Amino acid sequence: MKALKFYKELKESEPSTSSRESNPQFSASTGWLTGFIKRHSFHNLKIKGEVASADEAARKYPEKLAKIIKDGEYCAHQVFNADETGLFWKKMPTRTYIAKSEKTASGFKAAKDRVTLLLCSNASGDRMLKPLLVNRSLKPRALKKGKDLNTLPVHWMANKKAWVTTAIFTEWFNKCFVPKLKII
Repeated sequence: MKALKFYKELKESEPSTSSRESNPQFSASTGWLTGFIKRHSFHNLKIKGEVASADEAARKYPEKLAKIIKDGEYCAHQVFNADETGLFWKKMPTRTYIAKSEKTASGFKAAKDRVTLLLCSNASGDRMLKPLLVNRSLKPRALKKGKDLNTLPVHWMANKKAWVTTAIFTEWFNKCFVPKLKII
């Protein structure tokens, strides 16, 4: 309803075709926008995602999954879940305790070094696959020169942002997940 009111207000302030010659054409300048925001008491707010829709989907999913398992006649050891999580391994806490006599604590530049882990197991919990670790570098200096990545307790992959991309997930699925299931 409020959006309709604003639309009508803008339409009324817009010059009509008959008066275009005498009036300059409407131009939404930075000053006009600032005034518009003040007139209508708008304020800037950080959007925190679609919590309600995610909660609703999470509430409905167990029923949907149960139906898929029943219709497909699957067992708990045949149903797998994989999920990823970011690990900021150099991140410092944003809060700290200081003595009452001190007023401030020294700041620091926040480190953004991260890896992403993809963890996967079946519903019965008896089959946990080797985690996938996505780093920014395929061969980081911290690993000893000549270290065979296949001997690590994770599947090691890399991209510039340390994200699980479609290509990385597809490679993990075909080269890590599927071969392990063939063994079962």
